[in-house]
Amino acid sequence: MAKVTFKGVLSPALLVLFFYIHSSPIVVSASTKEAGALLKWKASLANQTQSQLPSWNLLAHNANNSKPHAIPCSWHGIRCNPAGSIIGVNLSSFGINGTLHEFSFWSFHNLEYLDLAANSLSGTIPSDISYLYKLTYLDLSTNQLSGKIPPEIEIGELMSLNELALYSNSLEGPIPPSLGNLKNLTFLALYNNSLSGYIPPEMGNLINLLELYMDTNNLTCPIPSSFGNLKKLTVLFAFDNQLSGAIPQEIGKLESLGSLSLHTNNLSGSIPASLGDLRNLTLLHLYRNLLSGPIPEELGNLESLTDL
Repeated sequence: MAKVTFKGVLSPALLVLFFYIHSSPIVVSASTKEAGALLKWKASLANQTQSQLPSWNLLAHNANNSKPHAIPCSWHGIRCNPAGSIIGVNLSSFGINGTLHEFSFWSFHNLEYLDLAANSLSGTIPSDISYLYKLTYLDLSTNQLSGKIPPEIEIGELMSLNELALYSNSLEGPIPPSLGNLKNLTFLALYNNSLSGYIPPEMGNLINLLELYMDTNNLTCPIPSSFGNLKKLTVLFAFDNQLSGAIPQEIGKLESLGSLSLHTNNLSGSIPASLGDLRNLTLLHLYRNLLSGPIPEELGNLESLTDL
């Protein structure tokens, strides 16, 4: 049998798992390995957080069996598939205090849903998050995460992602161009961080995107003309940054757009007449910029506009 090792001092729960694995004559199930990974992460969290997860314990009993079990499907916030492998972790607004450094992403090959929003997670987002190749929903928003969004290939490996929420943290540095690989994304929220640099033109590859929130950062340079490819986009918020240059004419191709907010930037030049093609637009905010020239008469075509 392969040798199982753990760094540091084993907690009682991990000791139970260790002896459970080595005393069992059968092949260790995926769920048992996943349970061990969760318990290792739990042991790294603050004591108060650990006490809030009493069900995360190998000594728990299921309703139909008096024997201890290693399958974590009955644990708080855990959802499994019929085979007993973890497909969902939801601990949002749970008061978690700790980091993701001991979260063994590579142990959860079937994970589809991870929601750790509105907690007190700190530290960086580990690049190992790229192992979650089946993930469709990732929400790490409203925490205290810092450092960069995992650059280049790491975040771009999450090809199954539909929703990605990283807003209201302390993330910094550039938006990775590899985000453009996530062509299944329908929702992307990066607002209220300290992201800087340019908006990568590769984001124009997100052809299924419905909502894009990049506001309240330190983004600079122009809005990419490739945004004209986001034909399904209904919300584009990029206000309160340091964006410069002209508003690209290609924005007028976003016929599904209902809300466009670019206020409080350094955008210059004239308002493009193509904005008059956005017949579904109800909100248009362009104030606090360096725009010049007359207001295009084509904006009179925006009959649905209620917030200007």
